[in-house]
Formats: sequence, structure tokens, C-alpha cells
Amino acid sequence: MDLALRRLGPRAGALTFAVLWLGCATPSRDRGWVADELTRRTGHAIRTSGGDEGDLPDGVSLEDGLDEDEVVALALWNSPTFAADMARLRAATADFDEAARIDNPRISALGPLGVINAAASFIAPIMSLFQLPQRTEAAGRALESVAESLVQSGLDLARDARLAHVDRALAEARVTLLAELAAIADNLGALAEARSASGDVNPADALAVRAQAFIAADAAAVAARELEVTTARLQAVVGGEPGAPLTVVTERALPDRAPPLADLLPLARAARPDLRAAELELEGAAARAGWERSRIVSLSVQADAQWNATAGGVRVGGVVDLPIFNQNQGGVGRAAAAIERAAHRVDAVRQQVGLEVVTARAQLEQSLVSYERYERDIVPPLEATLAAATQRYELGDDSYLVVLDASGRLGAARLRLAELEADVRRAHAQLERAVGARLEIGDGTEDR
Repeated sequence: MDLALRRLGPRAGALTFAVLWLGCATPSRDRGWVADELTRRTGHAIRTSGGDEGDLPDGVSLEDGLDEDEVVALALWNSPTFAADMARLRAATADFDEAARIDNPRISALGPLGVINAAASFIAPIMSLFQLPQRTEAAGRALESVAESLVQSGLDLARDARLAHVDRALAEARVTLLAELAAIADNLGALAEARSASGDVNPADALAVRAQAFIAADAAAVAARELEVTTARLQAVVGGEPGAPLTVVTERALPDRAPPLADLLPLARAARPDLRAAELELEGAAARAGWERSRIVSLSVQADAQWNATAGGVRVGGVVDLPIFNQNQGGVGRAAAAIERAAHRVDAVRQQVGLEVVTARAQLEQSLVSYERYERDIVPPLEATLAAATQRYELGDDSYLVVLDASGRLGAARLRLAELEADVRRAHAQLERAVGARLEIGDGTEDR
């Protein structure tokens, strides 16, 4: 084959290559590739084209509560928004299929009227063959860019699912803790009113304590409504029906530290699908620019045949468009602008990736510091204070008012601890999305 191409010369070799390319050009990305990438990065699959409506992905059970991984699996499996986004891959595949085909040849025929000859012409647009590799490369890069952007959409969905799970779990914890604080505040209000009636407390102070009880009760009621909202939001993310019963459990361990920034930035720049999509868009723009420049000249091979009742003949030649007035300036200019835009977009996405990694890591680091401070330095002393106040009350050394006050302070600290734990989980979800891959023990994050 190589020897034959050398004998045919460079132009004939290019023509032969284009014909061979036409027969073997296939899309480099498909739904299976996107599914494999998301499984590799998240550990969960997307629904196959043959999946039944209402079925569940492997490893997901609705009976024992949904953990973080099950929520991500359900979101990738059921999300109609992501399914609609996946349709872009079919459109890009169709564009690739269209680009990988040469223009159709044309045949014209003229019948004789009178004594003139009949004539037929066959015109083959040979430039379409020479333009085929560049045109196909541009469409192929566009297809790959769409596929990479779909992987990024899947990672965004996984992040959103984890955040919705965190919000739902925190809302449930807030309902429990705020109900306890409301009960404590109500007991304090009752005691204050009783002491006011006996003259031990100023009536104005008793009213202030009762007002605090009303505030605590209102906060508990707001938390109950927020639980309904976060449940509906989580149902929407996982593709469930609003109002359907839903329980969540938290099983994924907290990280004990933020991974080093020096390790995260190279990992993100190598793994982020949206950055790779921008780079592929630039490569596709460059390929399209070459195709637009080749369109300055249009060349076709033409064969004419004429015949009458007694004789016939054939003429062979070509048709060339003379690029005198139109040299495809518009197409070339648009292609150059697309290259410039794509190049700037690569730089912008690279900067955005760095910003997101730095921001998410800083949030994770600060949340861990605050969480550990409450867990180690704030909650335990308040627990000891409550235990001591309870013991003194049982011995008759203090009033129950002191016990209720200590209980309220401890309840508020535990509520803040739950909020800080949610902040850690949110920041970790954002960091994994910023990096573009799941962070495990070997990636610098150790489980607690």
C-alpha cells in the first residue's frame, strides 16, 4: 500500500487516503465512553438506553435510608436534566457523520429535440475528498469536546446530589436539636414566670425569658418547614416524586485534613473534563480553520457525453471556481475568530479550575478547624458543665434554672457542631468536583 501511494504521487496519495478515511471514520466518543468516565470518576453508572422506567441502579435500596453514594447513584441514573443534556452527544455524533461524508456527485442529462445531439454530464466534487480529513477532524474534536463537557455535567450533578443530601441530613438534625432547645426555653420561661409570681424575679425579666422561649419555638417551626423543602429538593435531584417519603443516613467518613494544594492543582488540571473540553474546542477550531482555507478553491471533475443516432463521443475535464472576488474571507475570518476565542477560553477555564480548587480547599480547611475546635474544645466542657450543674441540682446546691441554662448552651453548641459537620461535607463535595475526581485515602485525604 505504501509503495502504491508513493507511485501515485502526493495528490493521488491524499485522494486515496481520503477515500480510505471515508470508509473507516468512526466517532471517538459515545454514550458508553461517557458512562465509563463517570463510573471511573464517581463509582456510579448512568442509565443505559435499555433501562426500564422506575428501576434502580445496582447497590441502591430505598428501604434503609439513602447514604451519600446512593444519592449520587440515583441522581446519575434518574436525572431528566442530565438525560436531556446527553442528547447533545447524539447531535454531535450526527454532525460527525455528516462531516465524514463527501459531497454527492451530480449527473445532468439533456434529451435531443430535432437534429441536435443528446448530452449527459457527470460532475464529481473532487475537492470534497481533499477537504474530508480536516472537516472530519474538526467534527471529531467537537464531538470529543461535547463528550468531555457531559462528563463535567455528570460531576456537577454528583456534587449537587451530595450537597442536597448534606442539606437534608442537616435539616433533620436541626429539627431535633431545635426542638430540644425550644423545650428547654419553654421550661426556662415557666420557671421564670413561677419565680416572678413568688417575687423572686422581676416581671420584666420573666417576660424577656418567655419571649426567648417564643423565639426558640419559632426557630423549631422554621426548621420543620426547611426539612420539607430540603426533602423536596433532594427528591428533585434524584428524580423522585415530590412528597414521597424519603429518609437519609450519613455513612461516609469525614476527612481529617485538607489535601495539599500542590497535589490538588496538577490533579485538577489533568482531570477536569471542562478544561479538556476547552482544549479540544481549540483543536477543533484549528482544524476548521484549515478546512475553511481549503475552500478558497473549488475543483470538480467533469465528464460529458454526447450522442445521436449514428455516433457518440465523450469529453473529460474539470470545473474550477476562480477565487477572484470571493476567497471565502468570511469563513476564514470566522475560523480565526473561533481560534482566538477558544484559546482565551482555555486560559479562562484553567484559571477557573485553579480558583475553584483553592476556594474549595480553603473552605474545607477552615471548616475542619472550626469543627475540630467545637468537637474538642467547646462541646466537651459544656457537657461537663451540664453534668456538674445536674449533680449540684440533685444535691440541692443549685436551682433547676442553672441546669436548664447549661442544657441550652450545650444544645446550641451541638447545633453549631452539626452545622460545621455539614460545612465540612459541603466543602469536600465541592473539592472533589473542583478536582474532577473522587478523593480517597491515597489522594491525600484520610478518613476519620
